[in-house]
Amino acid sequence: MAFDVEYTVRLAETLRPYKLKWIEEYLIPEDLDAHVALRQRIPWQTLATGEHWYTHVPFQWAANHKVADILQPDINWCGGVTTCQKIAAAADAAGISVIMHGGGNSVFGQHFSIATPAVPWLECFVGTAPGVPLEEGWRLPGQAIPKDGWLTPTDAPGFGLEIAADWLAPFFG
Repeated sequence: MAFDVEYTVRLAETLRPYKLKWIEEYLIPEDLDAHVALRQRIPWQTLATGEHWYTHVPFQWAANHKVADILQPDINWCGGVTTCQKIAAAADAAGISVIMHGGGNSVFGQHFSIATPAVPWLECFVGTAPGVPLEEGWRLPGQAIPKDGWLTPTDAPGFGLEIAADWLAPFFG
């Protein structure tokens, strides 16, 4: 979110020999005209954006204007599962992929991603220090974690979240 069109074009052209898979979240999210201009200037570069867009409206606009190849809603910020369903439908109709921003870091994003054909990958933030296994990091009880590059969401009821008994103790003294 710190680049302008000129800088992003220069960066993409400089890095072109390295065949980047994509460039992500490069422009100020609200500068929609810049998204159009950038797509026109670097049509060969895969572009991913949307983690700081809220509601389905900017995603619908992006799909209609083909300004990105990958839309990246954050299920916790954009409006939840129902909004993400609208986003995925618009993306799918436009031939655009959806890769949830940090989708692998919430049970909601995990289940949505696994159940949605427009989602080819699951993005996971690694929240442990180098050399510390993910199993030893913090997560909500019942939340699945990736293992060897794969993640299988829990099949427990609902989204599978559990409530630790010690969380309730302060309320029931």
